[in-house]
Amino acid sequence: MNKEEARKKIEEAGDAIVTYRAENSNKLKYNVVTLNFCGYIAKKRTHAREDDNTILTFSWDTDTFRLIRVDLITSIVPLAAVLKNAHV
Repeated sequence: MNKEEARKKIEEAGDAIVTYRAENSNKLKYNVVTLNFCGYIAKKRTHAREDDNTILTFSWDTDTFRLIRVDLITSIVPLAAVLKNAHV
């Protein structure tokens, strides 16, 4: 998956569960993330900056900004689909 595809899927989902392989241990990990940096998130600070292979997200489960390497992402699932509260 390339960066544009990943960004588009996360933006369309609003909040999404992003599953990825850990860089060092190769274990599967996940974060519940968003790219909507307004309100509560806008008050937080970060020094992290995206590069060609990362996406800056806000992780709801760790309450921090996260740089996720696009080449390590295995799946992106909308949180609404997991909670089964998607608007039809």
